[in-house]
Amino acid sequence: MKFFVPIILGAFISFALFAIMASLVATEEVYIEEVEDNPIITIVKLPEDSAIARKKRILDPPPEPLQKPSGLIGVDMPKVTTETKLPNVSMPQIEVDGSLESQEFAVGAIKDNDARPIYRALPRYPIEAAREQIRGWVKLKFAVNRYGKIENIEVLDASPPEIFDQAAIDALKRWKYQAKVIDGKTVRQEGMSVRIDFGKK
Repeated sequence: MKFFVPIILGAFISFALFAIMASLVATEEVYIEEVEDNPIITIVKLPEDSAIARKKRILDPPPEPLQKPSGLIGVDMPKVTTETKLPNVSMPQIEVDGSLESQEFAVGAIKDNDARPIYRALPRYPIEAAREQIRGWVKLKFAVNRYGKIENIEVLDASPPEIFDQAAIDALKRWKYQAKVIDGKTVRQEGMSVRIDFGKK
């Protein structure tokens, strides 16, 4: 009797296990939807006011290349007048011996083929002499080469000495001459002289 109870209990447990396993193995019917071979694809166009379009419009257009001005621009510029004056000093006039308007040059008798000036620059009055209102003159000796340029300038005489020498020499260097002509050819001319006066007569 003792042996039948475990046998019956074991059989009952085995039957219960088989029942449980059978319920696990059993599968329900599953529905699978068939997919067509040629699916329909719908293309949707984004409207112009989409975020992408707005982002493109935000970008600034590239700057236009600068164009070179084709001429003078008619702009009224303010006029600036700069005056340099010595305090309480009246600048004396610069006068030069000769026959050209306000300038005169004692060069002697000029022949048709001699060198003759075509441009005469005014000398710059020395500042110290202008402040002291000193007058004077300088007599210079020079040569004119075949190209009309002045060379070999020397001071023959001056009154007062050395005050106006450099100003007279600098002015004479800026003069331009028509060279002396002999037989249709330009030649060098020596022994030219000129006197430059500084101040009022």
